[in-house]
Amino acid sequence: MLNERQLLNGQAVAKDALTSLHNWFPVTLQDREIVWRHVQDRFTASFFTDTLQQQDPAQRYICRTEFDWLKRLEPGLMPSAFIFHTSRCGSTLLTQLLSTLSCCIVMSEPPVIDAFLRFHQTEPESSGGSTGLRQLILALGQQRSPEETHFFIKLDSWHTQFLPIFRAAFPDTPCWFLYREPEAVLASHRRQRGPQMVPGMIASLAAETLEAGDLDGYCAKVLAGFFEAALANVESLQLINYRQLPDILWQDLLPRQGLDCTSEQLARMRQRAGFHAKDQAIRFSADTPTISSHPILQQRVAPLYEQLEQHRNGDQ
Repeated sequence: MLNERQLLNGQAVAKDALTSLHNWFPVTLQDREIVWRHVQDRFTASFFTDTLQQQDPAQRYICRTEFDWLKRLEPGLMPSAFIFHTSRCGSTLLTQLLSTLSCCIVMSEPPVIDAFLRFHQTEPESSGGSTGLRQLILALGQQRSPEETHFFIKLDSWHTQFLPIFRAAFPDTPCWFLYREPEAVLASHRRQRGPQMVPGMIASLAAETLEAGDLDGYCAKVLAGFFEAALANVESLQLINYRQLPDILWQDLLPRQGLDCTSEQLARMRQRAGFHAKDQAIRFSADTPTISSHPILQQRVAPLYEQLEQHRNGDQ
């Protein structure tokens, strides 16, 4: 993942020199300005920032504009679905499968959305609220060919708490929530901890505390917050368990979007599902069974997981 300095690494282009914002995408906010990067290729890497990292350094251009420049863009595609998740639950795999379809624009954790939500938390009036969020998301959904008909956005794992502002911005857009057995999520973060599971890395998770170096306990508390946010908004979510992947995509999710895949498209998705979601050079292998847990996970998170399962199975 790129830090903000890397996002801003490129040849500066004066805003007055732009004749169009076509192929310019918002990447972050800074000093109440939008920072844009010029990207001609499709976003097909595991994460939005990976596509930026893969750009030829000679082709990296940045531009800064005021917020009102969002109104200069041609209308983008409306988002087809927002993908919320708990982390380490198959959400990256889902976006990678969608990316194999040329009709889909797929944005995986674009950092400008997180930058906007942080700005909105501190300066709600200046951010423009749901209208500002809507304009930014539509800027990410630029239609660059007539073949592109659908637009999917995977959000960061800590964004489920902000679901109400997404609903206000796009009341009719389906919201998917991917989740997994808590023990498996914890086991994955033990192998390589994401920033959301490191105290102090994500400002919106500052309420959770680390006790005596108990990183697993902190992870369990954060995970509980993800599950609680999903349950608080469960009526707005389509729940998807990790165990349902990848088949649920072509059996249920895409048909709901009016997309019936050809045999060639299915073959490409099945092939992609055979490799690691974040590295196409590594063949996928199932995780080894979890051999240990954590008291907070058992006492606080496991009951929340069971409630989500009950909702998903229609028991409530």
